[in-house]
Amino acid sequence: MFRKAEKAGKINNNNSNNAASSGNSKRPNQENGNGLAQRLKPRSHLLVWGAATFVVTFAVFLISLVPPQVELKVGEVSPIDVRATKEVVDEAATEALRAEVIAGVSEVYDSNPRVLDEINGLFDDLLSKLNTLASSEEIATQDIVRELRPFVSDDVSDTDIIGVMATSPAVVESAISRVRQAVEDVLSRGLKSENLDKAKEDVKSQLAATNSIPEQVARFLAGFIDKNLKPNLILNQEETDKKIRQALTQVEPVRIRRDEFIVRKGELVTENHIVLLEKLGIMGARVRFSQVSGAFLIALLFCGFTGVYLVTYHADALTPKNTALLALVIMLSLVVLKLLTGISGFLAPVPFAVMLSATLIDRRFAAFFGAGLAFASGVLAGFEVKYVALALTSGLASALAVKKVWNRTQLFKAGLVVAIVGGATYTCLGLTGAMALEGASVWREVMLVLANGPLSAVLAVGSLPIFETMFGILTPIRLLELSNPEHPLLNRLLMEAPGTYHHSIMVGNLAEAAATAIGADSLLARVGAYYHDIGKIKRPYLFTENQVFDMENPHDRMSPSLSSTVIMSHVKDGVELAREYKVPEQIIDFIREHHGTGLASYFYVKATEEAAAKNEKPPEEWAFRYEGPRPGSKETAIVMLADSIEAATRSLSRPTPDRIESVVRKIIQERLFDHQLDRSDLTLRELDTIAETFVQVLTGLFHTRIQYPKPKKNDNNPSNDNNVKDGNGEANDS
Repeated sequence: MFRKAEKAGKINNNNSNNAASSGNSKRPNQENGNGLAQRLKPRSHLLVWGAATFVVTFAVFLISLVPPQVELKVGEVSPIDVRATKEVVDEAATEALRAEVIAGVSEVYDSNPRVLDEINGLFDDLLSKLNTLASSEEIATQDIVRELRPFVSDDVSDTDIIGVMATSPAVVESAISRVRQAVEDVLSRGLKSENLDKAKEDVKSQLAATNSIPEQVARFLAGFIDKNLKPNLILNQEETDKKIRQALTQVEPVRIRRDEFIVRKGELVTENHIVLLEKLGIMGARVRFSQVSGAFLIALLFCGFTGVYLVTYHADALTPKNTALLALVIMLSLVVLKLLTGISGFLAPVPFAVMLSATLIDRRFAAFFGAGLAFASGVLAGFEVKYVALALTSGLASALAVKKVWNRTQLFKAGLVVAIVGGATYTCLGLTGAMALEGASVWREVMLVLANGPLSAVLAVGSLPIFETMFGILTPIRLLELSNPEHPLLNRLLMEAPGTYHHSIMVGNLAEAAATAIGADSLLARVGAYYHDIGKIKRPYLFTENQVFDMENPHDRMSPSLSSTVIMSHVKDGVELAREYKVPEQIIDFIREHHGTGLASYFYVKATEEAAAKNEKPPEEWAFRYEGPRPGSKETAIVMLADSIEAATRSLSRPTPDRIESVVRKIIQERLFDHQLDRSDLTLRELDTIAETFVQVLTGLFHTRIQYPKPKKNDNNPSNDNNVKDGNGEANDS
């Protein structure tokens, strides 16, 4: 479509002398003026269809991002299963995991050796004080209490303090030695502040368990431990916090995966369930700003890339009709994509959109569009990489498989290719660990992947006729349908104007060969040639190819002006018939343009001779020219040349190769000098190639016939006469 539109837009407006050379001063100027007006027409259609496409794209993405709503309350039993519509972090579970990790981090303590030294110093001081008091001959009890009270806690009674002095020094010294050893054991293992009370109780329990220590001494030493035992392990908060931070960096957030159950049917709804549902958007506000803005940006990216591609590479082809077609294809593709990905991401019909756009628009655009739809399928299917990979490979496979679709079976073959590529991609994803190839769902997924290609082909085949009818698009499939001899209009041509039918077939063969030689659309040229003279159905016997033997030529009794009017009317009649039978406009162009604004030279010369014989003013040349327009494409120009050349060479008495070539080049030169080819964009090199092709085909058609010798008559073989009749050269060669 793009290539044809670009060619149609290239109108040669540089020949200012077209009016004089064509004999009609109005028509060429009118052609140029219309072309200029068309080019200057504001492209408001781009804005309208672009906006419509963006709105549909935005709506599709927004619907996909807004999950279905549920109504649940804390404390009630859930009546339904609720699954996550996307991946989300479970904050409550994550915090619980973090707390567990923090609790498991061991605290960092620094050992203080001075604590043991200090308490040993106190033990030494206590012994020294006891020895000093014991050596004093006269000392009051209050002096004993005053001297020993600083070593013990307040709960030790004065009686116990005095009792220590009344006990044998050897016993007291032994008891102190035991307590000192117990304290050293505790501190050597390391004593934390939270374990201090327990350590004191352990030491005091050891004192109480020793029978050799008097009770008053045990209570005194217990008071000494209560007051003087201190922890020697000090918490290093900075290092501990550092260890906690390092441990927390290893904690991964607890994620709820897409399709994972949030709450099951019959389960009690908790506060955490409600938090998760609100975070997923399943409860609370129906549409959130994040969803709207996300859908807007995704739609902007999708439409922006597509629009920039079209403007960059196909700006000349963006006519109102083509723009509408593009917009509808994009919108339909997105809607179908949304519907099928709602069933499964493995059914993302990207190949359908690629097949449709490749057939209706352009293969390069189809490949680019397929990549964009692969991105869109990832959004619609929950941002799963596996769906994007499958959509991308299947889209590229369909773009490569759909070349020039000559029949609808080729689309099904492309669907088979997509199925094979999709299966290979699925296997690759499984082998590389991107997805699991185990479980009961694997076979279901495989079936969906394999069904994607054929399903896309069915959708493409079903959609093509709709677009062909709506926009009058001539796909190769449609052209082949038009070329079928059973088409009602061609069948009428065969039955009512058989000479014209066979002439059209010959013109089609010539046009197809020439179009192939220069790289034009050969199928379009052939089908256009079949219909170019369809208007002769209305008055077939006014044209020599339909006049039977010994039939009087009606033009012998008609004036040249009337004859030319009747002959030239077959163009208008053909357009009317074609529209009556719903023939596409591209084919009608061949009917309108196959004579261009050419001169009906036979009747013009005849009218000029009659006027000269009567000493009258010569007729105006424009009255004997066709209304046109001149050919606007290479294909219609080729049919113009093939039409004239086929008729001219058919009238040759001795069609030798030299004479055929002379006629071919003469007619091409006449059309060129008459400016009939100005709008066709044909180059001189292409015209030379066309001439060589015509000569080659016509030389093969008018080949030399072999003269077969007549067998001698054998009276004994009565069948010889029949053999001669059935075996003549004409019968065999025809």
